[in-house]
Amino acid sequence: MGEALIIRDLTLVLLAAILGGVVASQLRLPTIIGYMMAGVAVSPFTPGPTGDLLNIQLLAEIGVVLLMFGVGVEFSIDQLRGVQHVAVTGGFGQVVLTILLGMGMGVLLGWPRGWQLFFGCIIAISSTTVLLKLLMDRGELGSQHAQLTIGLSLVQDISTVLM
Repeated sequence: MGEALIIRDLTLVLLAAILGGVVASQLRLPTIIGYMMAGVAVSPFTPGPTGDLLNIQLLAEIGVVLLMFGVGVEFSIDQLRGVQHVAVTGGFGQVVLTILLGMGMGVLLGWPRGWQLFFGCIIAISSTTVLLKLLMDRGELGSQHAQLTIGLSLVQDISTVLM
């Protein structure tokens, strides 16, 4: 019976994603906005058709894995080498400066040092998968600015491991 439930939830998720992507496209918005709205729509926390929370979370995790796999497929080591000096310097510099900015905000809000650091780390990270999807939708994946931006974002992803 568990297999039938996961298939039902997968069908629900895929239909919602297709509908969300089409609606976003018709509204001339990035399709990723439609996908996020589809996730909200099938969430057990909103009214309407919903699936089992554990199945939906599992499907979401599989989706993230596939998106990260897509990043690896689309961005080669040679491309990263082409922008490595700017990406590494700029990426780590941006992460450090953003963490310090977040910690400064924490000081102004009177937070303990651990909270300040945590907040700084949270705001220092961007989503490579969202960036990659937006660049793909716009047909700019092969451009120099896309390669540099993806390189910077990958450096941020790597810094997440250190955080």
